[in-house]
Amino acid sequence: MSNTIKLFMWGYQPHFRLAVELRAKRVFELLGAEIEPKVFLVGLRRPDLAPGHPVCIEPEDGEWPLAIFDDLGDQVERAIPNHPQQQMFYTHEPTMREKPERIRRLTITEEIKRRLESEDLKLVRKSFCSIAYPVGDYYVVAVLQLPLRLFRQYPPVEVTWQREVYETSLVHACIHQLLDEACRGLALPNPGRVMSDEGMRSAGEIVGRAASSFMRSSFIASEYATSDLFEDVNRLSQLRYEGKTSIGRLVLAAADDPNVEYVVRLASPVPLSETRWARKLLQMATAETALIVQYGSISGLGKVSDVSAPPFCVEFLDPHQWDFRCGDQVLLRSRFGEVQLPQEPIGKERFIDNMRRVFQGIGEPAIARFRIVLDLLAQLRHGSSLVIATDAAEETQRLVRQGTAIVPTPLTKELIERATTIDGTILADPQGVCHAIGVILDGQASDDSTPSRGARYNSAVRYVSAGSVPRMAFVISEDRTLDVVPLLRPRVDRWRVAAAVSEIERATLDNYHGARTFLSEHRFYLSAEQCLLVNEALDRIESEPREVGQIVLVTRRFGPHPAMNDGYLKDDPK
Repeated sequence: MSNTIKLFMWGYQPHFRLAVELRAKRVFELLGAEIEPKVFLVGLRRPDLAPGHPVCIEPEDGEWPLAIFDDLGDQVERAIPNHPQQQMFYTHEPTMREKPERIRRLTITEEIKRRLESEDLKLVRKSFCSIAYPVGDYYVVAVLQLPLRLFRQYPPVEVTWQREVYETSLVHACIHQLLDEACRGLALPNPGRVMSDEGMRSAGEIVGRAASSFMRSSFIASEYATSDLFEDVNRLSQLRYEGKTSIGRLVLAAADDPNVEYVVRLASPVPLSETRWARKLLQMATAETALIVQYGSISGLGKVSDVSAPPFCVEFLDPHQWDFRCGDQVLLRSRFGEVQLPQEPIGKERFIDNMRRVFQGIGEPAIARFRIVLDLLAQLRHGSSLVIATDAAEETQRLVRQGTAIVPTPLTKELIERATTIDGTILADPQGVCHAIGVILDGQASDDSTPSRGARYNSAVRYVSAGSVPRMAFVISEDRTLDVVPLLRPRVDRWRVAAAVSEIERATLDNYHGARTFLSEHRFYLSAEQCLLVNEALDRIESEPREVGQIVLVTRRFGPHPAMNDGYLKDDPK
């Protein structure tokens, strides 16, 4: 059996595609987005070459049919004469000389993206394309596909640049950086030959550059902002002023914005890059008044009154911790130098599902009440924890010397704010009634405990695990990390797991990748019998003959997870 690439562009095309996809996965892992990005390559044969495949795709056994790109070359040739950049003329002779090639590459990219729009609607995805780059006999485009729900979860904001309005977000900035890195990689000799490096930046570098670019684009101005706001804010968040932490706000606005009401207007702007000076000024900021920043310079202290167009602002929370916002919408979070997307403590649907599975028969009002409680805890500026226990009344009596029993009282905002100012845990029942505060939890060591987490988290894990009746804990760590214990794995469709097992049983080395990826990501959900079938299929597939230099991903073999039960599977409602 031959494993030769049929739609051949260059010898390392599968290696390159995999390297870009792994980079994209790592970027979104760092951001905290729970998605699986997909990457594939499209190559259009360069004109005036000997006959060959007019279009190639990689992987050729994937979910993207070659028919999408029928007559792609003819359409590109028809579109080139009418491209908007044909009207551009440059006084710089080399730039003018390069114009035809640049237009061709742009046209190829635009036409491929147009062809994918209908497929995106079917697959509920959104495709983004790198600028076409010549590799061998083909102009190659890297296509990054992301689930549409990502853009609903993290909606973009509008900014104005040279009188034009466009959308931007941290997600879009990361996409732009990833596609730039793919294009840079295609420009290397034999792209994909060295998978460990690939000549591209690391995922962490990509996220950092994206954050810097995104925050720079937030300057509402008619001139280009050269200040690196991201780096300036990071440095500012690290400084204390006479032992006090950086808490306050920066608001991005033009110094002469009529909506700015100054409390203090500086005679001369102070550069934000003058970190110690800026930190001293930040000490004057309050919840109502903020430092007004234009192009990286502080113009004074004041308020912005334009409620119809909320300004971009930076909110300092604690040392090394700050949020970048537009009005009430958090756009970017930085914690100890690590950039993340704003995270809900837990999504609404998953929170409801988790509560129902832990506390059988819990009512809708109680679930809604605990969702409010979770949001209140997340807003606190210090560590805290709350335990929900079916046996809360009995546990209050047992732990009477390890906490403070109170007259059973419904949880309220005031109670939570007061009770979390002292050490220990709030103990409540599943109806949202508090029985004790300041409780020191006990319990035996658990396999779910981890030395990488603090005492508050591990105490909650031990206590919940030790219970013979249902219990749950909400834990806010000092670094503002929020955990729900236990947070049960999402349920998956039974038929999807079964279909992937059947698919890999029939698969070969040429086409097993899709099923292998799904099963590897969902190995928890497989029964002992399914694990056996998958392992037999992998043994057969990985022992198939292969050509020299062909990469085969050796998959860790499957075994049933001891915690798996039928409750993790959903049956088809039909």
